[in-house]
Amino acid sequence: MFWTSEPLGSYCCVYRYTVCLCLLVVLSACSGKHVPVSHPSRANPSARASELEGLASYYAEPYHGRRTASGEVFDTYAAMTAAHRTLPFNTVVRVQNQSNGKAVEVRINDRGPFIAGRIIDLSVRAARAIDMMRPGVVLVKLQILSQGTVPRRTACGVPLDASQDGALEPLCTADDLVVSLDRVDERGTQ
Repeated sequence: MFWTSEPLGSYCCVYRYTVCLCLLVVLSACSGKHVPVSHPSRANPSARASELEGLASYYAEPYHGRRTASGEVFDTYAAMTAAHRTLPFNTVVRVQNQSNGKAVEVRINDRGPFIAGRIIDLSVRAARAIDMMRPGVVLVKLQILSQGTVPRRTACGVPLDASQDGALEPLCTADDLVVSLDRVDERGTQ
């Protein structure tokens, strides 16, 4: 009996030390350096209605050559364009990098960004112009220079007035159908 109590006692001691060591590792991982992250507001309260502040990023390869939400082909290397969630297409915006003061004028032709906290996605050409390629995400100030207008054509290029309710062939997306039906509804209420 004596020989069985000795290994069992040492096993319990090793087990306790192992459990304590694991708890220390887990607790030290949880108590790492906390860096406060502030989410920039959509609009600075002291700023005018045509100015916004927030994080900007850029988008490139998976989307290069594809159609944007406005229907035009996205050329990330040549076009000075951007994506914004709510601004109308063809709105011209000045984007100023807050860290270096460089600014660029871009035209809104797409929707996004779809990552929380970001207010605009730039093409690669626009991102290079304000030196944000290395950091990837920078704090910017947006100033609306000219308000865009609602397109008078579908994504296929067909004028909205030429689309009939039953003819779905010229409509490229479900959004075009909604726009077409809204136009018919406007005509009916006049």
